[in-house]
Amino acid sequence: MRNLVLAGRVARTSDRRLALVGAMAVLAACLTATDVHRVFAGASFWHALAATADTQDVGALLVHYSLLPRVAMTLLCGAALGLAGTLMQQVLRNPLAEPMTLGVFPGAYLTLSVATIWMPGWLAMGRSTLALAGGAAAMLVVFALAWAQRMSPLGVILGGMVVNLYCGAISLAISVVHFDRLAGLQIWGGGALDQNGWQPTLHLGMQLAACAGGAALLYRPLNLFDAGDTTARHLGVAVGWVRGAALFVAVALTAFVVAEVGVIGFIGLAAPLLARLAGARQLRARLLWSPLTGAALLWLTDEIVRTAARADLFSAHVIATGSATAIVGVPLLVGLLPRLRTRPDAHAAAGPRQDRRAPRAIALVWAMLLPLACLLSLAVSRGPTGTSVATLAQIESLLFWRGPHLVAALAAGALLAVAGTLLQRMSANPMASPDVLGVGSGGMFGMVAVLFLGHRLVPAALVAGCVAGTFATLVLLVWFGRRARFAPERLLLVGLSISALFNAVVGALMSSGDPRAGVLVDLLIGSTYYVAPGIAWSVAALALLTLAVAPLTGRWLAALALGTDVAASVGVPVGRARFALLLLAAMSTAAATVIVGPLSFVGLIAPHIARFSGARRPVPQLYLAATLGALLMVTADWLGRQIAFPQEIATGLVATLLGGPWLVALVMLRGLRR
Repeated sequence: MRNLVLAGRVARTSDRRLALVGAMAVLAACLTATDVHRVFAGASFWHALAATADTQDVGALLVHYSLLPRVAMTLLCGAALGLAGTLMQQVLRNPLAEPMTLGVFPGAYLTLSVATIWMPGWLAMGRSTLALAGGAAAMLVVFALAWAQRMSPLGVILGGMVVNLYCGAISLAISVVHFDRLAGLQIWGGGALDQNGWQPTLHLGMQLAACAGGAALLYRPLNLFDAGDTTARHLGVAVGWVRGAALFVAVALTAFVVAEVGVIGFIGLAAPLLARLAGARQLRARLLWSPLTGAALLWLTDEIVRTAARADLFSAHVIATGSATAIVGVPLLVGLLPRLRTRPDAHAAAGPRQDRRAPRAIALVWAMLLPLACLLSLAVSRGPTGTSVATLAQIESLLFWRGPHLVAALAAGALLAVAGTLLQRMSANPMASPDVLGVGSGGMFGMVAVLFLGHRLVPAALVAGCVAGTFATLVLLVWFGRRARFAPERLLLVGLSISALFNAVVGALMSSGDPRAGVLVDLLIGSTYYVAPGIAWSVAALALLTLAVAPLTGRWLAALALGTDVAASVGVPVGRARFALLLLAAMSTAAATVIVGPLSFVGLIAPHIARFSGARRPVPQLYLAATLGALLMVTADWLGRQIAFPQEIATGLVATLLGGPWLVALVMLRGLRR
């Protein structure tokens, strides 16, 4: 009887997987059939498919050399990214891992951007070669960072996060200065699946087959990773080498896709999660169903984009499929997310680190550097005749002009640092930052809507749009959080989905050729130049209020680090505590986004520097991180005015570029100390 029950459950699970993949594939096939029927001007579908490529019919040539290769390329790319995401999530034991985590996408894009602007001779080697070289270089940097921490899952993900954000920031800086020269590259970067023959498809098919064979050879040792590194090592698995081999296969799959069609985001994250939500729990099932789900999802997305473009639903001329994958994948993922079974609480398993008081000397040094940075920002500046230092009387007159910018940078840096500390403490996830929560992206959604739907660019309207977008995102997070007692893993998944959707919209708008895309870039990179005094002082007041309330969260943060069960046993209302922390982090992020945009690298790095400086306890870490965040943002604001004078580089962008090397050095130093 028990065997019959288990067999029934397996059958129902298989039915769910088949229904999910089948529904997407059938809908995509119907749209493809409609496209074929349209090309052949009324001929039957089967007659169109039976036509040969050597005919004089132009419709047949389009089908055989453009439409069908595009469908095949779409299926192969989706399957490759789905398999890559599954391998990464298995070896890193993190449902948020995806091909973007290893920095392959941004590394390839950065290499092509550099070659296009400064090294055009490199383009003779071919775009595929450059993309592979850039992706491989980014992968090696990630592995170098992770090697210092013995290739641990956390080390790989943290190193990938650094490389991802840093390469993305450099690419964004290049696009700001050379926006007009990178239009074609931005279209390719959005994932263009257009084909004019079968050769690229056959090439990618052979590469996918080779990588699939490598994944099959790694199946047995990878299957033991579910029991943990220690158990797998006791069973004879060379954990480090197997993890490195699996990551190499995943990176190779991603690089092959990038070389052929460009950047296609979200599929590597969505396909494994959708397969898991449909019932594929075991590794064998996920290795089979994740590629199928990725292929069906990308096929459906491509057909929806093509259908919408033919119906003139887009005001732009070109919308790349890679930019639209999140538009289809996010609703599917969010709809199935309540059914996700999270792993057992990892907080208690890992155990908290031994707390020790922050060395007062280090904290005092950081505290003394902050007023010095403020004085530097006010007194030292570049002009037509060179660098000048203002006198005390001149500083008093300059306060009217530079004071609001300085206050805005201080407040934004402190708020982002506090938000990042709260998120990392609440979720016990050192990768958590305000951009992962999705609140900053939600606020930018509102600003983008005002920019592209309004008739005039009014600063007050942009602020109102940011507040509205932030509030809508917060409502969505609260709605999902209440259904899962504000479980950190689900909140991060929802936030990452929102960020992916926002990146898809931005990618589509950037590649569309719309003249307002230049204004969008200014909003994304974040600058204190346009901040009005009223907004600056309002955000500063919110920052002071947040810092005053922060000590009240210390007990909750310390208890949640021990796990939900332990926190509940000591009297902490887990659901309400997480909601309050989420609300505080969300409002802090929203206020900072208005000033410096959604680039919140400060929210990631400041808590790490504070912890590496010795601030292990929640409240000291909050205050030291706020000091470091303000210091980093003020320094970035000053450097942005000096580096490219008379032009100004946005504060948020400079903060990202400035903070990257710090985090890289700290990660490697921490690994060497172990």
